Amino acid sequence: MAYIIYNNDGSVLLTMAEGKVDSETTSLDLIGKNVDNYGEILNNNLIRLMTNFAGPTSISPRSPQVGQLWYNTTDKRLTVYNGIEFKPTDQTLVSGTEPLTTSTGDLWYDSVNSQLKIWNGTTYKIVGPAVSGVLGKFGVEPPSVSIKEFGTNIPKNVGVMFSYGASLALATTASFTMSTSSSLIYFGASTSTEIVSGITVIDDLDVKGDVYIRGDIMTPKTWLTAYADITNFGNPADGAASSATIQTRIGNANVSIIADILNYTFNTTTSLTGISYPIDSEAKVICYFNTASSVRHFILTSAGWDTYDEYFNSYAQTVTNIVVI
Repeated sequence: MAYIIYNNDGSVLLTMAEGKVDSETTSLDLIGKNVDNYGEILNNNLIRLMTNFAGPTSISPRSPQVGQLWYNTTDKRLTVYNGIEFKPTDQTLVSGTEPLTTSTGDLWYDSVNSQLKIWNGTTYKIVGPAVSGVLGKFGVEPPSVSIKEFGTNIPKNVGVMFSYGASLALATTASFTMSTSSSLIYFGASTSTEIVSGITVIDDLDVKGDVYIRGDIMTPKTWLTAYADITNFGNPADGAASSATIQTRIGNANVSIIADILNYTFNTTTSLTGISYPIDSEAKVICYFNTASSVRHFILTSAGWDTYDEYFNSYAQTVTNIVVI
């Protein structure tokens, strides 16, 4: 006589012929009437039920039924079959692709982008981090290798500011001297580095607007006035019509000192008499900015004589190279 096996909703799952064992319809081996050694089959079914069909991802339960539990030994997670796929009972799926089925509140850890996402009923919204891990680190994080103090080698509490995986600055609440090994990692030099309490920028700092320091505005550089004092090497002849020193205002309003000097010709001798006529000269440029002044010293190089001034009886030459000292 055949057995009729029903689903929980009352529908017929299958009709078991007498003396047969069904190993295809479900994840269990269903036993028909008058089957020999049915005890062995029954005990195997009990073990499967007791362990929730525990097995690796590659061997998921065959022919699962809606509501069936499966312990995935690869992920070490308990899952439940929803009619399409096994989903974690904690509603968090780890996968590189978006889940096939979703319910509001489901969590999905996107293993490709290293981001946790939640289904809001329409789409998956990012819980965090805000930027895909494919693009690298962003924001402030603890260093992967502890930053240590010079001399003591004690790790310091320092945050590293990242953009696209590159470190931009160090943030700390206490000043200290960074060890040579840590300095090599962040500053590229095996010398100790002074770190200030606050923000220490690793590379250049370009300020497009104003900077306020303790309430006082530090206006960015918008102009520059420079004077050139170009002095010959060698000794000009006595009574020369031209002076050995030529003082010329060479510009303002964002002037480029070096570019302007390159446009100048300068006297290298004031007399045709003599055995040697010096070719090279030097210039000291005094720069004025915000009432403070500084001197930039350049060596000016010429390839040879350019022009001859009959009035002053002197030769002049054009600057071809500048070396900053």
